[in-house]
Amino acid sequence: MSRACCLSQLLQIPSTKILPNTSKFSKGLYVKAGATKYPNLCFYRNVQTVTYAIVDGSYVPTTTQTHQPDKTKENESTKLESVGAFQKLPMVMPSVDILYSALRKAKRVPPTKGIANIAKRERNRGAKQLDALMKELAVPLREYMENFPKKKYLHPYERSLIELTLGDGNYEEVLRKVDALRKKVVGVGKECASLCAKSSTKRDAGERLNEGLEKLEEVFKCEGKAVDDLLNIAKTLRAMPVVDLETPTLCLVGAPNVGKSSLVRVLSTGKPEVCNYPFTTRGILMGHIALNFQHFQVTDTPGLLKRCDEDRNNLEKLTLAVLSHLPTAILYVHDLTGECGTSPSDQFVIYKEIKQRFSNHLWLDVVSKCDILQEAPVIFIMEDSDTDNPELERYRKKGPEGAILVSVKDGKGLDELKVQVHELLVTQMDRIRSSKIDEDNPELVT
Repeated sequence: MSRACCLSQLLQIPSTKILPNTSKFSKGLYVKAGATKYPNLCFYRNVQTVTYAIVDGSYVPTTTQTHQPDKTKENESTKLESVGAFQKLPMVMPSVDILYSALRKAKRVPPTKGIANIAKRERNRGAKQLDALMKELAVPLREYMENFPKKKYLHPYERSLIELTLGDGNYEEVLRKVDALRKKVVGVGKECASLCAKSSTKRDAGERLNEGLEKLEEVFKCEGKAVDDLLNIAKTLRAMPVVDLETPTLCLVGAPNVGKSSLVRVLSTGKPEVCNYPFTTRGILMGHIALNFQHFQVTDTPGLLKRCDEDRNNLEKLTLAVLSHLPTAILYVHDLTGECGTSPSDQFVIYKEIKQRFSNHLWLDVVSKCDILQEAPVIFIMEDSDTDNPELERYRKKGPEGAILVSVKDGKGLDELKVQVHELLVTQMDRIRSSKIDEDNPELVT
């Protein structure tokens, strides 16, 4: 209370009566003669505040928490990216455009103002232009390195797309070459700028400037192919279909040329190429379904052949990557007419293998081209018509148990197929929601 009175009295004193003694300021506050002296009053530049918490009706000072770096931000960079990282890739300029844009900007850099000596002004201009050219070339390369994601942080599905589309190790190799080019440009640029800054005459400075410009241009031209390779990679990856992990997805699987693409055209907005030869689908193609104000996704995948995983081509591995890394429901398509090029017996083997491997997926079987399906089963010359496997015998005639017979040509079975697909995708939606709830509330999972 006494200090509050002292402060109010001091505020009424004219400012001319208060003369701090700078040489003895630490000892207290000195006031002119005739003014009241208050030795106990102190001023602080920084005021420390104390927070209080109410405990049992009394104010208790709380402990001050020291600021600690947020570890969650550090961990964010190590988390796996969600699907869609390819659409966030930066726009890469062709190496020629980067080079000539950098040269044009660097040559417009003036010397520092106020330098009267001609030699000093010329070497200052040369050093600044070389430094500017080095930065104009290196900064875009650094941004590419920062914004292209590391493969180990990508979603497993997109990681598989990179390996199967670009080749194993090519993505990292191109990024390594781009980073090596950046380091080389920085090293050569600094060296040339330093030499130019040490020039003794105007003529020497001009010659070293031209030499430095030519050297940097040569380095970038010789190794700039890595930038163009990165440009092509960005175009390829950005063109990949985007899959929403929270939207139910129907994946059409089967042997080559069994009619998957035709069914995708019927069921969704997707317009894949339809031809009468194997491996018409050369990548993952996306379509969408809108039913009862609900939206679903459909993927058309390359066909699978009867062989072990080591012998499969990259198109077949793309199909397996979709099934392995995406929460999809499977629409398996069978062709028992013999027109697809894969015998019903081989299709049976492929079907049993895939169903056993991905038994945790929701499943629906379809027999296509039923308008030309014959009553007698189709048996290829190299097959054995006599078999002791009753399940294979039944498969050759009508496909797996519960399969829907459809024909895109005359529309048979398509209405039933659409109803079954809708029910399957609604079930898939419920499964996705329940798994998300389990992830958000792990303590509820017993």
